[in-house]
Amino acid sequence: MDVGQRLLVLVVMSCSATAAIGGSEEAIGGTRGGSSEDGGDQQCPILNIPELGSLCGTTDTSAWSNITLYNYQNIPYALPPSGHRRFKPPEPAHPWNGVLDATKFGKKCPQANTEKELKDLRTRINSGEDVGDCLTLNVYTPVAPGKCDKHNLLSVMFYIHGGSFRVGSAHDFRPNYLLDEGDIVLIVPQYRLGPLGFLSLQTDELPGDMGFMDMVLALKWTQKYIKYFCGDSSRVTLFGQSAGGAAVTLMMASPLVTPDMFQRVIVQSGSSLCDWALDRDPVEHAKRIAELANCTDENRDELALCLHRTNTWELLVAHSDFLTEVLVTEGQAVKGNNGGNHAVIQQAGPNSFLIEDPHVLFKEGRYRHVPMMAGITKHEGSFFLGNIYDFILVRDNVTNDTEYLKKEFIKDTLQFSGIDGTTGAITDIFQDKYFKDDEVGNFTAMIPGLIDICGVTLLKACLLQQIRHNWQLQPSYLYSFNYKGHLTKFGYGEEVNYPFGGGVAHSDDLLYLFPHTKGELYPHEVEVAKTVVGLWTSFSKDGQPYVNDDVEWLPMSSANGPYLRIEKTSRLKDHFMEEFNITITEGYPGNSENRTSDGQNLQTYKVGLLLSILFTCLRSL
Repeated sequence: MDVGQRLLVLVVMSCSATAAIGGSEEAIGGTRGGSSEDGGDQQCPILNIPELGSLCGTTDTSAWSNITLYNYQNIPYALPPSGHRRFKPPEPAHPWNGVLDATKFGKKCPQANTEKELKDLRTRINSGEDVGDCLTLNVYTPVAPGKCDKHNLLSVMFYIHGGSFRVGSAHDFRPNYLLDEGDIVLIVPQYRLGPLGFLSLQTDELPGDMGFMDMVLALKWTQKYIKYFCGDSSRVTLFGQSAGGAAVTLMMASPLVTPDMFQRVIVQSGSSLCDWALDRDPVEHAKRIAELANCTDENRDELALCLHRTNTWELLVAHSDFLTEVLVTEGQAVKGNNGGNHAVIQQAGPNSFLIEDPHVLFKEGRYRHVPMMAGITKHEGSFFLGNIYDFILVRDNVTNDTEYLKKEFIKDTLQFSGIDGTTGAITDIFQDKYFKDDEVGNFTAMIPGLIDICGVTLLKACLLQQIRHNWQLQPSYLYSFNYKGHLTKFGYGEEVNYPFGGGVAHSDDLLYLFPHTKGELYPHEVEVAKTVVGLWTSFSKDGQPYVNDDVEWLPMSSANGPYLRIEKTSRLKDHFMEEFNITITEGYPGNSENRTSDGQNLQTYKVGLLLSILFTCLRSL
């Protein structure tokens, strides 16, 4: 539904309300008993944004303190990126007349997440719907319209969702936890995904990085308009998880992002220094995707024209088919081997978002130096081990093939995880440090070591590398989220049948920042959520995360720590690389054996140090 249609719906709703109460003028515009001057009523709080128009929102309550929250969803910040705007930088949305319906989530940006979503997308396209009209944002504030103290504006938290830059939306990130103390404004934008946001032929017609440019425009919108929601545009914290975390660090390095746009960052389980964040061969990948969409012209300008004409559904299917080829047929997951949904170093187009390799920019200090909070979850690797189980072991029917597991599996796992040059020597190093001799060849026995390898190679090492660039320049707070609750993001809502559990899986930290749609926290888990929310919001407000009166979270004073291990009772620890071997040290759900005693922790740290040096060397090749 475009802006005009939404206004029409709201007018119809307003007319119905007017008739119901005898034609009261106060009901016009959807206020249902209140005027736009006094902010409407609790059912439809009206907020006026000069230069744009008025919004009809909804109210809700925070999770634990029952603070009234004012929600404004589906606010357009850019024109629909359709027609001639496809693959182009976003253009600011136009003002609207009357009161805009901001009571419901907007449509998700087109994505190939499930077969059902693809089928629904095709139906919507065939009906004539502009499915790409998705560049909207949600704003959540604890301050009623017209009640803001302009001398006491609130800190702003700007969240970038994850999903491999291919799937996801703003729908899953509600304010009920983060706004529980009533002193934060939360903003969650949507951005173009997959090939619609990131495909690049390195031409002016198809330059790439459009999804990131969407985020930049949303940040500009925030600078201009967040004060009307009682947010302080001079106290903006960017935070994001997984691909969203990588996006946050890319914003630190982009020439399009000016110093006034944000003042602090929180980086969760992702970094622009991770191998999967950057497409190393965007033109070749775009050509392969185009061929799957029946665009085969050798001339890149003609190829771009064909892709402009390609149906959105066909383009997403072609991209999915390409990823299937890369993952299933070629056994490549990272190291820039897949494209169409990653950052590119732009060589064409106006106002390039990224013009140099992030590794170079951060190493040379050519990025925005701001206070940083960054961390990972305990068992990051379980999610990626699921992919390896599906795309290597099950595909080739070698789950119980002892000979393969002994001789080839570790090498294939490293290759899948992006470690190049997996010679016998490198494979031997990993095998020696992560597995006992009698474990190699037995997949079940190898699971703890495999979870650690996947977690380190894909997330933990690159995140540590990211914060190491920052700690001597700005206060930098490092953490590992190690709390295991009854809810999990492992499997992302899909029924999975792996011979291992997820543990504290990738994305499980989000369960304590945003309400989960499929279950509520137990009372003892609520206390952990309050701690996590307190850490995130205190850092946003003051630049220093507050734990409790018994634990002071100190910023890093060395390349390895200290860091906060977030658990039921959180504690400060010295050597972050203990988290590199945490699964083989402490075991994991479903494997109660703790292989390493407390007396061996120093040895574990030394192993982590060796592996960290190895990863740095490999990434420099």
